[in-house]
Amino acid sequence: MAEGDNRSSNLLAAETASLEEQLQGWGEVMLMADKVLRWERAWFPPAIMVTSLLLLPGLNQHGIISKYIGMAKREINKLLKQKEKKNE
Repeated sequence: MAEGDNRSSNLLAAETASLEEQLQGWGEVMLMADKVLRWERAWFPPAIMVTSLLLLPGLNQHGIISKYIGMAKREINKLLKQKEKKNE
């Protein structure tokens, strides 16, 4: 029984070490993302804007922007119709 427990804990330790190794690189990314979100540097907001603008053509190519614009138009039309009904 103790031998099975030993194998189980060895396997768990190996899996934990492997997971830690895989996630180690993400720590750097998370630290940088945290700095950007807190706007620790004066150039972060303009850099975010430029990056967002670069993503727009790709998002539009996949129809994501068009989809949300269509959803917004439908919601606005619903609200306008509700307003018209209230005014009648």
